[in-house]
Amino acid sequence: MKQREAELILRAARLYYEGHYSQDQVASKLNTSRSNVSRMLSDAKRLGFVEIKIVSPTHKHEALSAQLAELLNIKDVQVITSESNDLTLNTVGRAAASALLKHLRDNQTIAISWGRGLEAAVVNTHSETLSGLKVTQLMGSLSSVNTSVSAEEVGRNLAKNLNAQFVPFLSPVIVSNAKTRDSLLEEESIAKTLRLARTAHVALVGIGSAGSSSSEMVFEEFKNPKAQRDELVKEYAGDIAARFYKKDGTPLSAALDARVIGLTLDEIKNIPRVIGVAAGAEKVLGVVGAARAGLIDTLIVDLACANSVIKSLQPTAVKSA
Repeated sequence: MKQREAELILRAARLYYEGHYSQDQVASKLNTSRSNVSRMLSDAKRLGFVEIKIVSPTHKHEALSAQLAELLNIKDVQVITSESNDLTLNTVGRAAASALLKHLRDNQTIAISWGRGLEAAVVNTHSETLSGLKVTQLMGSLSSVNTSVSAEEVGRNLAKNLNAQFVPFLSPVIVSNAKTRDSLLEEESIAKTLRLARTAHVALVGIGSAGSSSSEMVFEEFKNPKAQRDELVKEYAGDIAARFYKKDGTPLSAALDARVIGLTLDEIKNIPRVIGVAAGAEKVLGVVGAARAGLIDTLIVDLACANSVIKSLQPTAVKSA
């Protein structure tokens, strides 16, 4: 195909799909016939100039959302239901993407953690209208985490989808001891990223929980002796950005926190809008602990997680759907 013909097809596609002109109007602008425009639009799809994706709307379960908001004392709770042909994680991800875009403004900074829920949110987050955005990480990188769901990869993809600047956190998240942590915090590149994360306007976080395989994987990175690990497991409820907490929302262990390079729970709490994402019944303890710590401003969960949380907090008043 000649370059001139390809450019004409691309121009017709832009007028029709982006400019929202009718085929007759496109034909008039290009000084051609309507049938030629129809052919060019078909060619545009065939050649990959145009990709059409059908996205089913997300549905919020209003009754469960209101019930969960009251139980957890979180004003904005969204219990998302899935269509039978849609993956739960993808549906929750679309809702999280919508919540993120709702609260974003020009020249703001977004700080993210990691996980499959965040990966699903990022895939569904796109904007061409916002400018001056920055994306960074709430914590360093986990060596044992799959690359596609790591904070660095999730953050990089989010920045790409928002035409934002990405500022990576060039540090491990868990180190062998507090002395090593303190030494790394003196590095200017790490200190600078931490300062940026602390001033974020919006945080997007995955909520981990006791019993969740991903959280267990992070917990194992501390490499604690078995006896110490067993004692911690008795009180461990959940985690956000490699910070572990009990069911009442208080930090699980000062000794563990002293080995983490990233924002503390209090620093995360101080970010103006923290959007938490959780899917699955196994996330119940993590969600409850995060709520009791006051960490979350917007909570997005699926039906399984919502029903498990309600059953845990109010066993006689579960409204299953």
